[in-house]
Amino acid sequence: MNFEEYKNDFLETVRVSASEDMTSINNAFLDTVINILEDAEEIDDFIFGYFNGNGSRNKKMIMDGYYYDEYDKSLVVLYSDFTNGEEESLTNTDIERDYNCLRNLVESCENGFVLNAGFEEASPGVELANLIKLKNDEIIKYRFYIVTDKKLSNRVKNLKQQKIGNKIVDLNIWDMNRFYNMYASNQVKESIDINFNPTEVIPCINAVNEDKYKAYLAVIPGIVLANLYIEYGSRLLEGNVRSFLSIKGKVNKGIRNTILNEPNMFFAYNNGIAATATEMDVDPFTKCITRIKDLQIINGGQTTASIANVILQDKNLEAVENIFVPMKISIVDDDKANEIIPQISRFANSQNKVDESDFFSNHPYHIRIEEFSRKIFAPPVNGNMYQTIWFYERAKGQYTQAQMKLTAAEKKKFQTKNPKSQVLKKVDIAKYLNTFSCRPDIVSKGAQASMRYFAEIITKKWEQSDLEYNENYYKKLISYAIIFKETEKLVADQDWYKEIKAYRANIVTYSIAVIVDKLNKYYSNKSIDYKKIWNEQKMYKELYNQLLRTTKEMLSFITRDDRQTLNVTEWCKKEECWKRASSYNFELNEEFIESLVDKYLLKQDEKDSKKEQKMVNELNADILVIGLGQEYWKKVYNWGREQKLFTPMEDDLIRLVSTFEQTGKIPSSKQATIILQTREKLIDEGMPKEFWLNY
Repeated sequence: MNFEEYKNDFLETVRVSASEDMTSINNAFLDTVINILEDAEEIDDFIFGYFNGNGSRNKKMIMDGYYYDEYDKSLVVLYSDFTNGEEESLTNTDIERDYNCLRNLVESCENGFVLNAGFEEASPGVELANLIKLKNDEIIKYRFYIVTDKKLSNRVKNLKQQKIGNKIVDLNIWDMNRFYNMYASNQVKESIDINFNPTEVIPCINAVNEDKYKAYLAVIPGIVLANLYIEYGSRLLEGNVRSFLSIKGKVNKGIRNTILNEPNMFFAYNNGIAATATEMDVDPFTKCITRIKDLQIINGGQTTASIANVILQDKNLEAVENIFVPMKISIVDDDKANEIIPQISRFANSQNKVDESDFFSNHPYHIRIEEFSRKIFAPPVNGNMYQTIWFYERAKGQYTQAQMKLTAAEKKKFQTKNPKSQVLKKVDIAKYLNTFSCRPDIVSKGAQASMRYFAEIITKKWEQSDLEYNENYYKKLISYAIIFKETEKLVADQDWYKEIKAYRANIVTYSIAVIVDKLNKYYSNKSIDYKKIWNEQKMYKELYNQLLRTTKEMLSFITRDDRQTLNVTEWCKKEECWKRASSYNFELNEEFIESLVDKYLLKQDEKDSKKEQKMVNELNADILVIGLGQEYWKKVYNWGREQKLFTPMEDDLIRLVSTFEQTGKIPSSKQATIILQTREKLIDEGMPKEFWLNY
């Protein structure tokens, strides 16, 4: 697909989304590019909020939303310059205009103008001003984003980006060409290509040369590492690790104290960092790194952030200049990166305890949901003769990658079967399930916090029994998705929302949660008719009308004057906010109550689905155990016996399967399940990777 084809396809997708979601084409464009930027790990937990006004000295202010990055202490403010294909070039004049509007907004927030100018308290501009006031001492950098359907003009010169106070300003322009280049490179996230100058001396030695990867041991000066983090921020941190590591813990304080008080001992005290890359150039004479591509820090995020913060917050450049950091770098080919890097990340983390749930993408739960999503078709609706599926992205970019090599006709057929509006991501599932589990405060904390809470819950429940995660569960999950997505559309279409264009995410999760909470408390034998929602692939009238009422009430609730935190978005993150909401007297419509179904009617479906899942599990265990072959199990048996890890029963079973081709004795389904459980135990006890990587 060339650039023009990509652009036309991109814009057509935006127009279709606007039509399907019953929203403006501007909103559809913004929603599309935010999804791309989040997948590319450029931004995270973006807060949509349009704001337009005149600031101090009557200067124009404008934005479409913002987000605060806790990891690198940067504040993102974004503006969408969308023309629907009517204008071709993004000129220097356009950039200067948009940049100045964003700058004027931030400056007017910093100097107190926005808070004192009489803007509506609930407006996104006031929210941003409150956030800047709250985080002012923490914020290190402002990151301005201009997203557009134009193409950057060849005549554009570098725009001088002045500091705002003592804070760095970083301008990021995402034009159609940049979106296309990322698409054409077949990458989910934009590549980071770093060229080191001669003064940035990073000596290294080649330690490993394997088919799958190469490994180097290096020593990186603290000042070089800090500058990389200041420039690239949290983009340098591998996704799973960034999601779950805090930069406020005891380890962080210890690192800072060593830098400030004993910089000469840093190399001895610190474990260093572990990183991956897809390419690296080393000078053959000096043995120093000259270039590195797709650098990702997979262990040592706290070390990196701490060194940078000594420069930015403590203003102590001298201390950082005197420290050196040990670094292990694994070089993995592009085509193997998605497979190998998560595994390296999983096993490299020791400085901070990272739970198994932190590396959750390959958990059997997600594998099973992915399997269901590829084989369970939704009922045909709206007079269509064809069925569709809800495409679950267990790994980022699966939906796009599935279409990369398709012809135009094949792509159209694929999208008919797998509509973009029915693409689900891990963070989506976490958001839906946490909402229906009555934790809107967790959902309001953002995608990563929501994901972690969800991962912990699922991991525990899965260990107890995986049988509840069956086809019936999957259909109910899709019903949750339908309710959530339609509630988002419902809110966006209301006049009261159009006045403020803020807090939609909070309104939606809290509204659904308070309804479910009331049902749990006062109608415990009743349920929303999820089966009907699945069959019709939409909310039914009574539920829609209930949410129509509750969402408006919820806006009034979360913006009440008695809230503990002035910033509404921050208030919704607090457990106290949810406690008040759950005890507040939100009324349920009589017709909605009458539409509820008796839970006992759903019990048989759940029972049958668990029974069916048990049979599937046993069949899968049989196939896997036998499929691995006798020779494989001989190796496992010998290793386990040498380590003296078997119980008598486990010894008998592994010995049985290690000789089944000779004896003809095949383990039963129950025995096969125990054999696989034994293998998991051996993995936990340190069994070599060649015995389990193919699992």
